[in-house]
Amino acid sequence: MDRGNKRENKRRVDFDYTVGQKVLLIKDGILRKAEDKNGPYVITQVHTNGTVRIQRGTINERLNIRRLEPYFEQVTQNNGHKYL
Repeated sequence: MDRGNKRENKRRVDFDYTVGQKVLLIKDGILRKAEDKNGPYVITQVHTNGTVRIQRGTINERLNIRRLEPYFEQVTQNNGHKYL
């Protein structure tokens, strides 16, 4: 394994996607800012080859998980504090 791969893999976080979970779709391009994402969309099916199906309106689309990012909803308590 070369040094570039090792450096890239250090930042990677293992994550298992599940049916019903919400995800953000990363737009094509290098920059990954908040405005470079669409969603959230609901996962309808998880495949073993690193792809999932998401529901985008009336379209059910199969995508590679590299184009997705987990979406975590913020929950607000009565006292106004936000919790994830």
